[in-house]
Amino acid sequence: MHLPQIGPSGSVQKFDGLCVLPLNIVNEKIYVFLWFWFIFLSVLSGISLIYRCCVIVGPKMRLYLLRAKCRIASSDQVETIANKCEVGDWFVLYQLGKNIDPLIFKEVMSDLAKKLEGKETV
Repeated sequence: MHLPQIGPSGSVQKFDGLCVLPLNIVNEKIYVFLWFWFIFLSVLSGISLIYRCCVIVGPKMRLYLLRAKCRIASSDQVETIANKCEVGDWFVLYQLGKNIDPLIFKEVMSDLAKKLEGKETV
């Protein structure tokens, strides 16, 4: 297909529609890569969503994750805290365990367990 256009010198220039095919090949490769990338991201997002649902629904999962975060604390104390805390409380403790020193987190967990058991008054 020939598309007549006027060039800078005033003469008629003929452009062929086939000259854009190499650019289409590059675009095709980019779109194939993006398609596989989006599939990969969708799978990862699905796995993350399933993980979050398991954490929200399963108290045993929260107990396991809290034990893994605070290995030096007594498992009885961690179990007491996990059984008496809601999901939001667990999430704050989990984030706290990620961001402070493990020895300080152990002390926080032991103090919290004592207060939840009622052995220590506020």
